Amino acid sequence: MYYHQVVVMRRYLIAIMLAAAQVFAASAPDHLTVYLGQSHVMDFDAAIRRVSIANTDIADASVTSSTQMLLNGKAAGVTSLVVWDEQDRVHQFRLTVQAERCRHQVMLQVRFVEVNKNNLKEFGVDALKNGLHVGSELVDMASFAGKVSAPSDPLGLGEAVDFFVNIPTQNVSAIIKALEEKNLLTVLAKPNLCVMDGTEASFLAGGRFPVPIVSGSAGMQTVTIQFEEYGIKLFFTPTVLDSGLVNIKVTAEVSSLDFENGVLLSGFRIPNINARRAESRVELRENQYLIIGGLMSNETAKTISKIPLLGSIPVLGKLFSSHRYVNKESELLIMVSPQIVEAMQLP
Repeated sequence: MYYHQVVVMRRYLIAIMLAAAQVFAASAPDHLTVYLGQSHVMDFDAAIRRVSIANTDIADASVTSSTQMLLNGKAAGVTSLVVWDEQDRVHQFRLTVQAERCRHQVMLQVRFVEVNKNNLKEFGVDALKNGLHVGSELVDMASFAGKVSAPSDPLGLGEAVDFFVNIPTQNVSAIIKALEEKNLLTVLAKPNLCVMDGTEASFLAGGRFPVPIVSGSAGMQTVTIQFEEYGIKLFFTPTVLDSGLVNIKVTAEVSSLDFENGVLLSGFRIPNINARRAESRVELRENQYLIIGGLMSNETAKTISKIPLLGSIPVLGKLFSSHRYVNKESELLIMVSPQIVEAMQLP
């Protein structure tokens, strides 16, 4: 008799404990996060009987199968989600719908400078040769883990752009200022490019030349004008890494107009466009500098110097008006420094 009472009492206590556990579970809802404009699949081990969302302006739910439910985030906010299953269990959730993390913006500070060749060492650069320089190391562009190409090369230049990258540790801004004060360096342009993480920014130091395009048959010909770009074109695609570094895909293209080897079409002299192009990737910390130089070969410089109204062309006009550059006493350097800009947080 006594043993039977003990067994009954034990079963009664276990039932109370299970009921208390269920009450505690019901009073402590799980946390669930869904991103705005996205869907979230929820699976249950028993058939779903009923679903309730306190604020359907924030999220809605649809049962896709007996044990599966689909949540959709509609507006940023917090609401309650309750699911009843056929085993009479209640599943409670504190549902948060939040905007996806804002993408970074990257500010690229670009500096076009003309520097005396005797002062190239100030930037960690010795002589400019075909290749990629990282610090004092010279890497042949053909073996570099980037991509080199020479598109549209009618004159058979066949050479990669003289291109180097240098990541100095010293204060580049201070060096620029000191050389500028001594008249050994001239800042030609200081554009700032702001671009979303992972998208491309571009800058053209040059101009656009009108090229007539003749169409139609004999006696019914029409002429339209198409503009072709020439000069120094730079393309940057920055990607912010989790480490805080900025991975930058850099493409540099130098193109020039060659009237001597152009063609005559309907009385118009149409120049050849000679282009050289190089592409690579580098990783920089904020305020470090990527330095590109050696873009202008002697042949390219001679061709560009013959372009009409050269003095009005951005960057190149100033460069070719310099006696030092014409006399090969100075070099054009392009300096790029990334800064990560936090976008405004969405509500």
